Amino acid sequence: MPADIAVMDKLDSKTRSTAHDLSEIQSFYNGTTVFLTGATGFVGNLILEKLIRTCSGVKKIYVLIREKKGKTTEERFKELFDDPVFELMKKEQPNYLEKITAVIGDCCLPNLGIQEQYRTIMKNEVNIVIHSAATVRFDEHLRKAVNINIIALQDMLKMSQGMRDLKAFVHISTAYSNCAGRKVVDEMFYKPPISGDNLFQLVNSLDDDYIDKITPSLLKEWPNTYAMTKAIAEGEIAEYGKGLPIGVIRPSMIVATDNEPVQGWINNIYGPTGVVAATGVGLMRCMCADPDQIADIVPGDFVSNAVVASAWDIHNQWKEHKNSNCEVEVNGLKKEQFVPPIYNVVSSSSNPLTWGEFSAFNKNYGCHTPSVKAIWPFMLRLSKNKYEYTILCFLLHTLPALIIDSLAKLTGRKPQLLDGYKKMHKFSEVIAYFALQSWTFHDNNTKSLIKKLSKLDRPLFRFDVTKLDWNEYFKKHVVGIRLYILKDPMDTVPEALRRNTKLYMIHYTLMSFLVALLMLVVLWTVFTIRLGNSNLCFVLNGNYNNCI
Repeated sequence: MPADIAVMDKLDSKTRSTAHDLSEIQSFYNGTTVFLTGATGFVGNLILEKLIRTCSGVKKIYVLIREKKGKTTEERFKELFDDPVFELMKKEQPNYLEKITAVIGDCCLPNLGIQEQYRTIMKNEVNIVIHSAATVRFDEHLRKAVNINIIALQDMLKMSQGMRDLKAFVHISTAYSNCAGRKVVDEMFYKPPISGDNLFQLVNSLDDDYIDKITPSLLKEWPNTYAMTKAIAEGEIAEYGKGLPIGVIRPSMIVATDNEPVQGWINNIYGPTGVVAATGVGLMRCMCADPDQIADIVPGDFVSNAVVASAWDIHNQWKEHKNSNCEVEVNGLKKEQFVPPIYNVVSSSSNPLTWGEFSAFNKNYGCHTPSVKAIWPFMLRLSKNKYEYTILCFLLHTLPALIIDSLAKLTGRKPQLLDGYKKMHKFSEVIAYFALQSWTFHDNNTKSLIKKLSKLDRPLFRFDVTKLDWNEYFKKHVVGIRLYILKDPMDTVPEALRRNTKLYMIHYTLMSFLVALLMLVVLWTVFTIRLGNSNLCFVLNGNYNNCI
Protein backbone atom coordinates (compact mmCIF):
# COMPACT_ATOMS: atom_id res chain seq x y z
CA MET A 1 0.00 0.00 0.00
CA PRO A 2 1.47 3.41 -0.99
CA ALA A 3 2.50 6.05 1.51
CA ASP A 4 -0.23 8.52 0.56
CA ILE A 5 -2.97 6.00 1.37
CA ALA A 6 -1.25 4.07 4.15
CA VAL A 7 -2.80 3.59 7.54
CA MET A 8 -3.04 6.97 9.23
CA ASP A 9 -0.69 7.70 12.09
CA LYS A 10 -0.90 11.47 12.23
CA LEU A 11 -0.74 12.51 15.88
CA ASP A 12 1.95 15.18 16.05
CA SER A 13 4.78 15.03 18.54
CA LYS A 14 3.07 17.42 20.93
CA THR A 15 -0.09 15.31 21.02
CA ARG A 16 1.95 12.16 21.46
CA SER A 17 3.90 13.64 24.35
CA THR A 18 0.66 14.36 26.21
CA ALA A 19 -1.14 11.20 25.17
CA HIS A 20 -0.99 9.88 28.74
CA ASP A 21 -3.12 12.85 29.82
CA LEU A 22 -6.69 11.97 28.90
CA SER A 23 -8.73 14.59 27.09
CA GLU A 24 -12.23 15.48 28.27
CA ILE A 25 -13.90 13.17 25.77
CA GLN A 26 -11.48 10.33 26.50
CA SER A 27 -12.15 10.78 30.22
CA PHE A 28 -15.90 10.64 29.55
CA TYR A 29 -15.56 7.23 27.86
CA ASN A 30 -13.10 5.93 30.44
CA GLY A 31 -14.59 2.91 32.22
CA THR A 32 -17.87 3.04 30.28
CA THR A 33 -19.76 0.30 28.42
CA VAL A 34 -21.07 1.13 24.96
CA PHE A 35 -23.79 -0.57 22.93
CA LEU A 36 -23.29 0.01 19.20
CA THR A 37 -25.73 -1.01 16.48
CA GLY A 38 -24.77 -0.96 12.81
CA ALA A 39 -21.16 -1.84 13.62
CA THR A 40 -20.79 -3.77 10.35
CA GLY A 41 -21.79 -0.73 8.28
CA PHE A 42 -19.53 2.04 6.98
CA VAL A 43 -20.09 4.60 9.74
CA GLY A 44 -20.40 1.83 12.36
CA ASN A 45 -16.96 0.50 11.38
CA LEU A 46 -15.46 3.95 11.86
CA ILE A 47 -17.16 4.51 15.22
CA LEU A 48 -16.05 1.13 16.56
CA GLU A 49 -12.47 1.65 15.38
CA LYS A 50 -12.35 5.17 16.81
CA LEU A 51 -13.64 4.15 20.22
CA ILE A 52 -11.15 1.28 20.62
CA ARG A 53 -8.15 3.16 19.25
CA THR A 54 -8.65 6.66 20.66
CA CYS A 55 -10.85 6.05 23.72
CA SER A 56 -8.83 3.06 24.89
CA GLY A 57 -10.15 3.43 28.43
CA VAL A 58 -13.59 2.20 27.34
CA LYS A 59 -14.49 -0.85 29.39
CA LYS A 60 -16.58 -2.84 26.89
CA ILE A 61 -18.39 -2.43 23.59
CA TYR A 62 -21.36 -4.61 22.72
CA VAL A 63 -21.96 -4.75 18.97
CA LEU A 64 -25.20 -5.99 17.41
CA ILE A 65 -24.53 -8.42 14.54
CA ARG A 66 -26.97 -10.55 12.56
CA GLU A 67 -26.56 -13.58 10.34
CA LYS A 68 -26.23 -12.64 6.69
CA LYS A 69 -25.78 -14.44 3.36
CA GLY A 70 -25.35 -17.81 5.01
CA LYS A 71 -22.71 -16.57 7.46
CA THR A 72 -23.22 -16.93 11.20
CA THR A 73 -22.83 -14.06 13.64
CA GLU A 74 -19.53 -15.53 14.82
CA GLU A 75 -18.19 -15.72 11.26
CA ARG A 76 -19.21 -12.15 10.49
CA PHE A 77 -17.69 -10.94 13.77
CA LYS A 78 -14.32 -12.52 12.88
CA GLU A 79 -14.37 -11.16 9.34
CA LEU A 80 -15.28 -7.69 10.59
CA PHE A 81 -11.71 -6.95 11.65
CA ASP A 82 -10.08 -8.15 8.42
CA ASP A 83 -10.76 -4.80 6.76
CA PRO A 84 -7.88 -2.29 6.33
CA VAL A 85 -9.85 0.23 8.39
CA PHE A 86 -8.91 -1.73 11.55
CA GLU A 87 -5.18 -2.10 10.86
CA LEU A 88 -4.07 0.89 12.93
CA MET A 89 -6.43 -0.06 15.76
CA LYS A 90 -4.99 -3.59 15.90
CA LYS A 91 -1.46 -2.17 15.91
CA GLU A 92 -2.12 0.26 18.76
CA GLN A 93 -4.61 -1.88 20.72
CA PRO A 94 -3.55 -5.53 20.18
CA ASN A 95 -5.93 -6.75 22.91
CA TYR A 96 -8.96 -5.12 21.28
CA LEU A 97 -11.00 -8.33 21.20
CA GLU A 98 -11.06 -8.40 25.00
CA LYS A 99 -13.23 -5.27 24.93
CA ILE A 100 -15.67 -6.21 22.17
CA THR A 101 -18.59 -8.62 22.57
CA ALA A 102 -20.87 -9.60 19.70
CA VAL A 103 -24.58 -9.67 20.48
CA ILE A 104 -26.72 -11.80 18.18
CA GLY A 105 -29.60 -9.72 16.87
CA ASP A 106 -31.46 -8.38 13.89
CA CYS A 107 -33.13 -4.98 13.48
CA CYS A 108 -35.91 -6.62 11.44
CA LEU A 109 -37.02 -8.68 14.47
CA PRO A 110 -39.00 -7.64 17.59
CA ASN A 111 -36.72 -6.34 20.35
CA LEU A 112 -33.95 -6.41 17.73
CA GLY A 113 -33.85 -10.18 18.08
CA ILE A 114 -31.78 -9.85 21.27
CA GLN A 115 -32.15 -12.68 23.77
CA GLU A 116 -33.54 -11.81 27.19
CA GLN A 117 -30.26 -12.63 28.95
CA TYR A 118 -28.37 -10.08 26.86
CA ARG A 119 -31.07 -7.45 27.33
CA THR A 120 -30.76 -7.88 31.09
CA ILE A 121 -26.96 -7.65 30.96
CA MET A 122 -27.08 -4.50 28.87
CA LYS A 123 -29.67 -2.85 31.09
CA ASN A 124 -27.30 -3.34 34.00
CA GLU A 125 -24.06 -2.45 32.23
CA VAL A 126 -24.53 -0.11 29.26
CA ASN A 127 -23.78 3.59 29.76
CA ILE A 128 -23.74 4.85 26.18
CA VAL A 129 -25.93 3.79 23.25
CA ILE A 130 -24.96 4.66 19.67
CA HIS A 131 -27.72 3.66 17.27
CA SER A 132 -26.10 3.56 13.83
CA ALA A 133 -28.10 0.69 12.33
CA ALA A 134 -30.27 1.58 9.34
CA THR A 135 -31.07 0.49 5.84
CA VAL A 136 -29.47 3.17 3.69
CA ARG A 137 -30.87 1.93 0.39
CA PHE A 138 -32.91 4.83 -0.95
CA ASP A 139 -35.32 2.52 -2.78
CA GLU A 140 -35.74 0.01 0.03
CA HIS A 141 -39.11 -1.75 0.25
CA LEU A 142 -41.31 0.23 2.64
CA ARG A 143 -41.98 -2.70 4.99
CA LYS A 144 -38.27 -3.35 5.51
CA ALA A 145 -37.47 0.36 5.82
CA VAL A 146 -40.16 0.73 8.52
CA ASN A 147 -38.90 -2.27 10.51
CA ILE A 148 -35.24 -1.25 10.44
CA ASN A 149 -35.39 2.55 10.51
CA ILE A 150 -38.39 3.06 12.80
CA ILE A 151 -39.38 0.00 14.83
CA ALA A 152 -35.78 -0.92 15.68
CA LEU A 153 -35.29 2.59 17.07
CA GLN A 154 -38.47 2.23 19.13
CA ASP A 155 -37.16 -1.03 20.58
CA MET A 156 -33.78 0.56 21.33
CA LEU A 157 -35.45 3.44 23.16
CA LYS A 158 -37.66 1.07 25.16
CA MET A 159 -34.64 -0.99 26.20
CA SER A 160 -32.69 2.17 27.06
CA GLN A 161 -35.47 3.30 29.41
CA GLY A 162 -34.48 0.41 31.67
CA MET A 163 -30.73 1.08 31.65
CA ARG A 164 -29.60 1.82 35.17
CA ASP A 165 -26.81 4.28 34.36
CA LEU A 166 -27.37 5.65 30.87
CA LYS A 167 -25.17 8.65 30.20
CA ALA A 168 -26.00 9.31 26.53
CA PHE A 169 -27.98 7.92 23.60
CA VAL A 170 -26.92 9.02 20.09
CA HIS A 171 -29.28 8.35 17.18
CA ILE A 172 -27.81 8.73 13.69
CA SER A 173 -30.35 10.16 11.26
CA THR A 174 -29.77 12.09 8.02
CA ALA A 175 -29.77 15.76 7.06
CA TYR A 176 -32.27 14.87 4.32
CA SER A 177 -34.87 13.43 6.71
CA ASN A 178 -36.75 16.74 6.62
CA CYS A 179 -35.99 17.91 3.09
CA ALA A 180 -39.50 17.32 1.75
CA GLY A 181 -41.44 20.51 1.23
CA ARG A 182 -38.81 22.84 2.68
CA LYS A 183 -35.55 24.43 1.60
CA VAL A 184 -34.26 25.40 5.04
CA VAL A 185 -33.61 22.71 7.65
CA ASP A 186 -32.96 23.79 11.23
CA GLU A 187 -31.55 21.72 14.07
CA MET A 188 -34.99 21.01 15.47
CA PHE A 189 -37.65 18.30 15.43
CA TYR A 190 -40.28 18.54 12.72
CA LYS A 191 -43.72 17.01 12.85
CA PRO A 192 -43.65 13.65 11.03
CA PRO A 193 -46.27 12.86 8.36
CA ILE A 194 -47.51 9.84 10.33
CA SER A 195 -46.59 8.12 13.58
CA GLY A 196 -44.32 5.10 13.48
CA ASP A 197 -46.95 2.91 15.11
CA ASN A 198 -49.62 3.84 12.56
CA LEU A 199 -47.29 3.24 9.61
CA PHE A 200 -46.20 -0.08 11.12
CA GLN A 201 -49.82 -1.20 11.46
CA LEU A 202 -50.52 -0.12 7.89
CA VAL A 203 -47.64 -2.04 6.27
CA ASN A 204 -48.35 -5.11 8.40
CA SER A 205 -51.95 -5.21 7.20
CA LEU A 206 -50.99 -5.25 3.51
CA ASP A 207 -49.08 -7.61 1.24
CA ASP A 208 -45.84 -6.56 -0.48
CA ASP A 209 -47.38 -6.03 -3.92
CA TYR A 210 -50.06 -3.69 -2.61
CA ILE A 211 -47.46 -1.80 -0.54
CA ASP A 212 -45.47 -1.26 -3.74
CA LYS A 213 -48.57 0.22 -5.40
CA ILE A 214 -49.39 2.68 -2.61
CA THR A 215 -45.81 3.66 -1.69
CA PRO A 216 -45.67 6.62 -4.15
CA SER A 217 -48.85 8.09 -2.64
CA LEU A 218 -47.50 7.59 0.88
CA LEU A 219 -44.19 9.25 0.05
CA LYS A 220 -45.86 12.43 -1.29
CA GLU A 221 -43.01 14.99 -1.29
CA TRP A 222 -40.40 12.65 0.19
CA PRO A 223 -37.94 11.43 -2.44
CA ASN A 224 -37.70 7.86 -1.16
CA THR A 225 -38.54 5.45 1.65
CA TYR A 226 -35.20 6.08 3.36
CA ALA A 227 -35.76 9.82 3.89
CA MET A 228 -39.40 9.40 4.94
CA THR A 229 -38.77 6.62 7.48
CA LYS A 230 -35.85 8.58 8.92
CA ALA A 231 -38.15 11.58 9.39
CA ILE A 232 -40.74 9.44 11.15
CA ALA A 233 -38.02 7.84 13.29
CA GLU A 234 -37.04 11.25 14.64
CA GLY A 235 -40.65 11.71 15.72
CA GLU A 236 -40.43 8.49 17.74
CA ILE A 237 -37.75 10.07 19.94
CA ALA A 238 -40.32 12.50 21.35
CA GLU A 239 -42.67 9.58 22.10
CA TYR A 240 -40.34 6.83 23.31
CA GLY A 241 -37.27 8.84 24.31
CA LYS A 242 -38.83 10.96 27.05
CA GLY A 243 -36.61 11.18 30.09
CA LEU A 244 -33.53 9.92 28.24
CA PRO A 245 -30.23 11.80 27.67
CA ILE A 246 -30.64 11.57 23.92
CA GLY A 247 -29.47 13.49 20.86
CA VAL A 248 -29.55 13.19 17.07
CA ILE A 249 -26.75 13.38 14.49
CA ARG A 250 -27.85 14.35 10.99
CA PRO A 251 -25.05 13.91 8.45
CA SER A 252 -25.48 14.83 4.80
CA MET A 253 -24.14 12.52 2.04
CA ILE A 254 -21.32 10.51 3.59
CA VAL A 255 -18.28 9.77 1.44
CA ALA A 256 -14.80 8.28 1.90
CA THR A 257 -12.66 9.20 4.90
CA ASP A 258 -10.33 12.17 4.82
CA ASN A 259 -7.48 11.04 7.07
CA GLU A 260 -8.30 8.48 9.69
CA PRO A 261 -7.77 5.72 10.26
CA VAL A 262 -7.09 5.23 6.54
CA GLN A 263 -7.06 7.97 3.91
CA GLY A 264 -9.84 7.61 1.35
CA TRP A 265 -11.32 4.46 2.90
CA ILE A 266 -14.81 3.50 1.72
CA ASN A 267 -16.65 0.16 1.60
CA ASN A 268 -19.90 0.96 -0.23
CA ILE A 269 -21.08 2.48 -3.51
CA TYR A 270 -24.01 4.52 -2.23
CA GLY A 271 -24.61 8.10 -3.36
CA PRO A 272 -21.74 10.14 -4.82
CA THR A 273 -19.30 7.25 -4.31
CA GLY A 274 -21.25 5.14 -6.79
CA VAL A 275 -21.07 7.96 -9.34
CA VAL A 276 -17.27 8.18 -9.11
CA ALA A 277 -16.80 4.40 -9.13
CA ALA A 278 -19.00 3.94 -12.21
CA THR A 279 -17.30 6.85 -13.97
CA GLY A 280 -13.87 5.53 -13.00
CA VAL A 281 -14.43 2.26 -14.86
CA GLY A 282 -15.88 4.08 -17.85
CA LEU A 283 -19.48 2.93 -17.47
CA MET A 284 -21.11 6.19 -16.39
CA ARG A 285 -20.64 9.06 -18.85
CA CYS A 286 -23.56 11.34 -18.03
CA MET A 287 -25.42 12.33 -14.88
CA CYS A 288 -28.62 14.24 -14.24
CA ALA A 289 -27.25 17.05 -12.08
CA ASP A 290 -27.09 20.83 -11.94
CA PRO A 291 -23.39 21.80 -11.85
CA ASP A 292 -24.26 24.98 -9.93
CA GLN A 293 -26.16 23.27 -7.11
CA ILE A 294 -24.47 22.25 -3.86
CA ALA A 295 -23.15 18.73 -3.40
CA ASP A 296 -23.47 18.48 0.37
CA ILE A 297 -20.95 15.75 1.18
CA VAL A 298 -19.01 15.03 4.35
CA PRO A 299 -16.10 12.58 4.92
CA GLY A 300 -16.90 9.46 6.92
CA ASP A 301 -14.31 10.12 9.63
CA PHE A 302 -15.82 13.57 10.25
CA VAL A 303 -19.16 11.87 10.92
CA SER A 304 -17.76 9.21 13.26
CA ASN A 305 -15.77 11.83 15.18
CA ALA A 306 -18.89 13.99 15.53
CA VAL A 307 -20.86 11.00 16.81
CA VAL A 308 -18.28 10.13 19.47
CA ALA A 309 -17.99 13.77 20.55
CA SER A 310 -21.76 14.36 20.59
CA ALA A 311 -22.29 11.65 23.24
CA TRP A 312 -20.02 13.65 25.56
CA ASP A 313 -21.92 16.88 24.79
CA ILE A 314 -25.34 15.25 25.20
CA HIS A 315 -24.29 13.94 28.61
CA ASN A 316 -23.08 17.38 29.68
CA GLN A 317 -26.30 19.03 28.55
CA TRP A 318 -28.28 16.34 30.34
CA LYS A 319 -26.39 16.94 33.59
CA GLU A 320 -26.91 20.67 33.27
CA HIS A 321 -30.62 20.11 32.72
CA LYS A 322 -30.87 17.81 35.74
CA ASN A 323 -29.04 20.29 37.95
CA SER A 324 -30.95 23.35 36.80
CA ASN A 325 -33.90 24.92 38.54
CA CYS A 326 -36.07 23.66 35.67
CA GLU A 327 -35.82 20.22 37.19
CA VAL A 328 -37.49 21.27 40.45
CA GLU A 329 -41.27 21.35 40.68
CA VAL A 330 -42.47 24.77 41.80
CA ASN A 331 -46.07 25.29 43.01
CA GLY A 332 -47.12 22.01 41.44
CA LEU A 333 -45.91 22.93 37.95
CA LYS A 334 -44.59 20.11 35.81
CA LYS A 335 -40.88 19.73 35.22
CA GLU A 336 -39.60 20.94 31.91
CA GLN A 337 -38.64 18.21 29.48
CA PHE A 338 -35.10 17.76 28.27
CA VAL A 339 -34.83 18.99 24.68
CA PRO A 340 -32.62 16.55 22.77
CA PRO A 341 -29.89 18.40 20.83
CA ILE A 342 -29.71 17.86 17.07
CA TYR A 343 -26.45 18.23 15.17
CA ASN A 344 -26.57 18.83 11.40
CA VAL A 345 -23.17 17.56 10.22
CA VAL A 346 -22.94 19.15 6.78
CA SER A 347 -20.46 20.97 4.56
CA SER A 348 -22.73 23.37 2.66
CA SER A 349 -23.01 26.02 5.35
CA SER A 350 -19.28 26.45 5.98
CA ASN A 351 -17.38 24.94 3.05
CA PRO A 352 -19.76 24.58 0.08
CA LEU A 353 -18.90 22.44 -2.95
CA THR A 354 -20.90 22.41 -6.19
CA TRP A 355 -21.62 19.36 -8.31
CA GLY A 356 -19.59 20.97 -11.07
CA GLU A 357 -16.58 21.21 -8.75
CA PHE A 358 -17.22 17.67 -7.54
CA SER A 359 -17.09 16.41 -11.13
CA ALA A 360 -14.00 18.47 -12.00
CA PHE A 361 -12.00 17.31 -8.97
CA ASN A 362 -12.82 13.66 -9.60
CA LYS A 363 -12.04 13.91 -13.31
CA ASN A 364 -8.71 15.60 -12.63
CA TYR A 365 -7.47 12.99 -10.16
CA GLY A 366 -9.24 10.16 -11.97
CA CYS A 367 -7.12 10.92 -15.03
CA HIS A 368 -3.95 11.00 -12.89
CA THR A 369 -4.63 7.61 -11.31
CA PRO A 370 -6.93 5.72 -13.68
CA SER A 371 -7.93 2.14 -13.05
CA VAL A 372 -6.59 -0.70 -15.13
CA LYS A 373 -10.14 -2.09 -15.03
CA ALA A 374 -11.57 0.87 -16.97
CA ILE A 375 -13.26 0.11 -20.29
CA TRP A 376 -13.48 3.77 -21.31
CA PRO A 377 -11.74 7.02 -20.30
CA PHE A 378 -12.88 8.98 -17.25
CA MET A 379 -15.51 11.45 -18.49
CA LEU A 380 -18.76 12.68 -16.99
CA ARG A 381 -21.19 15.19 -18.47
CA LEU A 382 -23.62 16.84 -16.07
CA SER A 383 -27.02 17.80 -17.46
CA LYS A 384 -29.74 19.60 -15.52
CA ASN A 385 -32.21 19.19 -18.38
CA LYS A 386 -33.96 15.84 -18.03
CA TYR A 387 -34.74 15.63 -21.75
CA GLU A 388 -31.12 16.25 -22.66
CA TYR A 389 -30.06 13.71 -20.03
CA THR A 390 -32.41 11.09 -21.52
CA ILE A 391 -30.92 11.60 -24.98
CA LEU A 392 -27.38 11.42 -23.61
CA CYS A 393 -28.21 8.21 -21.74
CA PHE A 394 -29.39 6.63 -24.96
CA LEU A 395 -26.38 7.77 -27.00
CA LEU A 396 -23.66 7.24 -24.38
CA HIS A 397 -25.04 4.30 -22.39
CA THR A 398 -27.87 2.34 -23.97
CA LEU A 399 -26.73 2.37 -27.61
CA PRO A 400 -23.14 1.20 -26.87
CA ALA A 401 -24.55 -1.42 -24.48
CA LEU A 402 -26.88 -2.76 -27.20
CA ILE A 403 -23.97 -3.05 -29.64
CA ILE A 404 -21.65 -4.76 -27.16
CA ASP A 405 -24.35 -7.14 -25.88
CA SER A 406 -25.24 -8.04 -29.47
CA LEU A 407 -21.59 -8.87 -30.17
CA ALA A 408 -21.50 -10.91 -26.95
CA LYS A 409 -24.49 -12.97 -28.14
CA LEU A 410 -22.86 -13.58 -31.51
CA THR A 411 -19.70 -14.88 -29.81
CA GLY A 412 -21.61 -17.11 -27.41
CA ARG A 413 -21.09 -14.99 -24.29
CA LYS A 414 -23.72 -13.80 -21.83
CA PRO A 415 -24.89 -10.19 -22.48
CA GLN A 416 -24.66 -8.15 -19.26
CA LEU A 417 -24.07 -4.51 -20.08
CA LEU A 418 -27.66 -3.51 -20.85
CA ASP A 419 -28.96 -4.98 -17.58
CA GLY A 420 -26.15 -3.19 -15.75
CA TYR A 421 -27.12 0.13 -17.28
CA LYS A 422 -30.75 -0.37 -16.28
CA LYS A 423 -29.64 -0.66 -12.65
CA MET A 424 -27.29 2.31 -13.01
CA HIS A 425 -30.01 4.49 -14.52
CA LYS A 426 -32.30 3.61 -11.62
CA PHE A 427 -29.53 4.64 -9.22
CA SER A 428 -29.03 7.87 -11.20
CA GLU A 429 -32.72 8.72 -10.93
CA VAL A 430 -32.53 8.36 -7.15
CA ILE A 431 -29.51 10.62 -6.74
CA ALA A 432 -30.83 13.17 -9.26
CA TYR A 433 -33.26 14.44 -6.62
CA PHE A 434 -30.31 15.60 -4.52
CA ALA A 435 -28.18 16.74 -7.48
CA LEU A 436 -30.73 19.07 -9.04
CA GLN A 437 -31.47 21.18 -5.97
CA SER A 438 -29.88 22.50 -2.78
CA TRP A 439 -30.95 23.03 0.82
CA THR A 440 -29.83 25.35 3.57
CA PHE A 441 -28.86 23.31 6.62
CA HIS A 442 -28.30 25.32 9.77
CA ASP A 443 -25.55 23.76 11.90
CA ASN A 444 -25.24 26.05 14.92
CA ASN A 445 -25.25 23.15 17.38
CA THR A 446 -22.45 21.42 15.50
CA LYS A 447 -20.39 24.61 15.41
CA SER A 448 -21.06 25.10 19.11
CA LEU A 449 -19.86 21.57 19.83
CA ILE A 450 -16.62 22.23 17.94
CA LYS A 451 -16.03 25.32 20.06
CA LYS A 452 -16.53 23.29 23.24
CA LEU A 453 -13.75 20.85 22.33
CA SER A 454 -10.54 21.24 24.29
CA LYS A 455 -7.12 21.68 22.66
CA LEU A 456 -6.51 17.98 23.18
CA ASP A 457 -9.87 16.91 21.76
CA ARG A 458 -9.82 19.02 18.58
CA PRO A 459 -7.06 17.05 16.82
CA LEU A 460 -8.33 13.76 18.26
CA PHE A 461 -11.94 14.26 17.15
CA ARG A 462 -11.69 16.32 13.99
CA PHE A 463 -14.92 17.25 12.21
CA ASP A 464 -14.59 20.97 11.47
CA VAL A 465 -15.39 21.17 7.73
CA THR A 466 -13.98 24.70 7.52
CA LYS A 467 -10.53 23.09 7.84
CA LEU A 468 -11.19 20.72 4.93
CA ASP A 469 -9.30 21.38 1.68
CA TRP A 470 -11.47 19.89 -1.07
CA ASN A 471 -8.62 19.76 -3.56
CA GLU A 472 -6.47 17.71 -1.18
CA TYR A 473 -9.45 15.61 -0.13
CA PHE A 474 -10.33 14.45 -3.65
CA LYS A 475 -6.79 13.16 -4.22
CA LYS A 476 -7.47 10.68 -1.43
CA HIS A 477 -11.09 10.17 -2.44
CA VAL A 478 -10.29 9.00 -5.98
CA VAL A 479 -7.41 6.76 -4.88
CA GLY A 480 -9.55 5.31 -2.09
CA ILE A 481 -12.30 4.29 -4.51
CA ARG A 482 -9.64 2.75 -6.76
CA LEU A 483 -8.19 0.74 -3.87
CA TYR A 484 -11.20 -0.23 -1.76
CA ILE A 485 -14.08 -0.35 -4.26
CA LEU A 486 -12.42 -1.35 -7.53
CA LYS A 487 -9.78 -3.45 -5.69
CA ASP A 488 -7.11 -2.09 -8.03
CA PRO A 489 -3.68 -1.70 -6.33
CA MET A 490 -1.56 1.37 -6.97
CA ASP A 491 1.22 -0.57 -8.66
CA THR A 492 -1.02 -0.92 -11.75
CA VAL A 493 -1.10 2.86 -12.30
CA PRO A 494 1.66 2.89 -14.99
CA GLU A 495 -0.17 0.18 -16.94
CA ALA A 496 -3.48 1.98 -16.42
CA LEU A 497 -2.02 5.26 -17.72
CA ARG A 498 -0.83 3.56 -20.91
CA ARG A 499 -4.20 1.88 -21.26
CA ASN A 500 -5.98 5.18 -20.63
CA THR A 501 -3.96 6.85 -23.41
CA LYS A 502 -5.07 4.14 -25.82
CA LEU A 503 -8.68 4.48 -24.70
CA TYR A 504 -8.57 8.23 -25.31
CA MET A 505 -7.11 7.62 -28.79
CA ILE A 506 -9.90 5.15 -29.51
CA HIS A 507 -12.47 7.58 -28.11
CA TYR A 508 -11.32 10.56 -30.19
CA THR A 509 -10.85 8.42 -33.30
CA LEU A 510 -14.37 7.10 -32.92
CA MET A 511 -15.72 10.59 -32.25
CA SER A 512 -13.91 11.92 -35.32
CA PHE A 513 -15.30 9.09 -37.41
CA LEU A 514 -18.82 9.73 -36.14
CA VAL A 515 -18.51 13.49 -36.76
CA ALA A 516 -17.18 12.84 -40.26
CA LEU A 517 -19.99 10.37 -40.90
CA LEU A 518 -22.53 12.89 -39.63
CA MET A 519 -21.09 15.58 -41.90
CA LEU A 520 -21.26 13.20 -44.88
CA VAL A 521 -24.88 12.42 -44.07
CA VAL A 522 -25.69 16.13 -43.83
CA LEU A 523 -23.89 16.91 -47.09
CA TRP A 524 -25.52 13.98 -48.84
CA THR A 525 -28.92 15.09 -47.56
CA VAL A 526 -28.36 18.68 -48.73
CA PHE A 527 -27.06 17.49 -52.11
CA THR A 528 -29.99 15.10 -52.52
CA ILE A 529 -32.48 17.83 -51.67
CA ARG A 530 -30.87 20.29 -54.10
CA LEU A 531 -30.67 17.67 -56.82
CA GLY A 532 -34.31 16.79 -56.23
CA ASN A 533 -35.27 20.46 -56.43
CA SER A 534 -33.27 20.85 -59.67
CA ASN A 535 -34.97 17.83 -61.28
CA LEU A 536 -38.34 19.13 -60.21
CA CYS A 537 -37.57 22.54 -61.66
CA PHE A 538 -36.44 20.96 -64.96
CA VAL A 539 -39.63 18.96 -65.21
CA LEU A 540 -41.75 22.01 -64.54
CA ASN A 541 -39.81 24.55 -66.66
CA GLY A 542 -38.14 22.36 -69.27
CA ASN A 543 -34.95 24.45 -68.90
CA TYR A 544 -32.15 23.13 -66.71
CA ASN A 545 -30.12 26.36 -66.80
CA ASN A 546 -32.92 28.29 -65.18
CA CYS A 547 -32.93 25.84 -62.29
CA ILE A 548 -29.29 26.38 -61.27
